[in-house]
Amino acid sequence: MGCVNKMRFQLTLYILASLVISPCVAIENEYPVNYPSLTVPHGEVLIDNEFVVVQRFILAPGDWEGIHSHPGNQYYVHIQGGEWSERRGGEQLPPSDFSPTGSGGWMEPVPFSVGHESGNTGDTTIDLVWVSLKHDVALNPEVKTVGQYYPNLDIDLVFENELVIVQRVQIEPGEWEGVHSHPGNQVYIHIKGGIWSERRGGEQLPASPFTPDGQAGWSDAVDMSVQHESGNTGDTSIDLVWVTLK
Repeated sequence: MGCVNKMRFQLTLYILASLVISPCVAIENEYPVNYPSLTVPHGEVLIDNEFVVVQRFILAPGDWEGIHSHPGNQYYVHIQGGEWSERRGGEQLPPSDFSPTGSGGWMEPVPFSVGHESGNTGDTTIDLVWVSLKHDVALNPEVKTVGQYYPNLDIDLVFENELVIVQRVQIEPGEWEGVHSHPGNQVYIHIKGGIWSERRGGEQLPASPFTPDGQAGWSDAVDMSVQHESGNTGDTSIDLVWVTLK
């Protein structure tokens, strides 16, 4: 092959690689959490809007995530807990304390150069949800954001910093939240799902379909004038986490 033809051939291969490979890489890297060792590295994307990306990952016993980075400004919630171990730079650290179902935490940035990955070294499946913020400052810094409030129920403050308020509440069968508002810009995550019904202006609407464990959603603002409340009209407890963006 002549030099000119060889150069043209190499250029053609380069262009094809740019068209075929690069978009795939870009699509994969658009998600804040990517575990390269899993069949679907970005997991199940539950929410992707202008404020957050919410992803769900299932790790069977013996599964490792693969070396990855974290952009920071992320909160994780265990839908099903378990035993984690970590590797850094190829060295495996001792297992961490057992992470119970419903537990969570805040993640700061972790660069790829650290060589970080975690694995399920227990004997039960781990089900994990990540809430990744798309901003690093408060959305409404001039407004004092408060968490979710239910007049009929106790709701626990789990975590709070300058960006989020995280709360957890359990609703037993037959319990109703009481008429309340929503500040908006909220993610809700079901640790334990169930059957919800809603009342608006005192009128009870038909029950919604069964909400499974791990289901998440986005809540816009709801004014008190709507007279909204929801209740557990099933026969099992509902365990719910609210992540309110500040």
